Amino acid sequence: MEAVFFCHGMPGSKADATLLHKANPDVDIVALDLLANAPEDVDVAFSNALHTKAIAADNGGIVLAGFSIGAMAAIKIAAKRPDIVSRLILISPAAPLSMGDFLPDMAGKPVFKLAMSHPKLLRLLTVFQGLMTRWSPERTAGALFRNCGAPERALFEDPAFQASLNQALVECFLRRPDAYLAFINAYVADWSETIDLVQCPVELWHGTNDTWSPQEMSYALAKRFGEKATLRMVEQAEHYSTMSKVTF
Repeated sequence: MEAVFFCHGMPGSKADATLLHKANPDVDIVALDLLANAPEDVDVAFSNALHTKAIAADNGGIVLAGFSIGAMAAIKIAAKRPDIVSRLILISPAAPLSMGDFLPDMAGKPVFKLAMSHPKLLRLLTVFQGLMTRWSPERTAGALFRNCGAPERALFEDPAFQASLNQALVECFLRRPDAYLAFINAYVADWSETIDLVQCPVELWHGTNDTWSPQEMSYALAKRFGEKATLRMVEQAEHYSTMSKVTF
């Protein structure tokens, strides 16, 4: 069985891989525990995942996937480990904010603006989100999906997806908020130069109706990656619903 190593989004957790499991039942999806390490040490999470699967680092041929902000982690790993990552798959990727005027069209704009200008207020917001999640993760999730379209609403009716989303909120807002904030702060910094260090082929999957990561982000990434990149636009799909369409 082929193994694909997966970097989840933020807020997110290893349970983000649920949609990929469903779309790829014959593929071993190995989710990295990104929150266990600092953003600059994502390769440690990757090495730990390799160890759990008893895959030697000198085998090569590793497929690495990243979803949303997890694309940043996947890109950093691929840049650090060109000897082993042979294929990079970016799903609804959140590109560096320095690569375009993306922020006005991002659903997470308030969070990212706080991270850039008022980090203490962002910490307070995260504490509040933690209190909401402790009271009712379902209500917190509902608030995040309030303005989504039909494809995301259909997913939200799926109990398995709801459970994975609830786990993501609990992990980021209750159990490991400091790790979550570290990733948000790393994302809003300029990490675009890392993209130029990726050597393997890259696939970008993006929904045409994505409001979390605007589709222009994948266009910008594809241009930056150049001939290494293949862009796959998913018509009418949004952020999470794009992931449900990805096949390896």
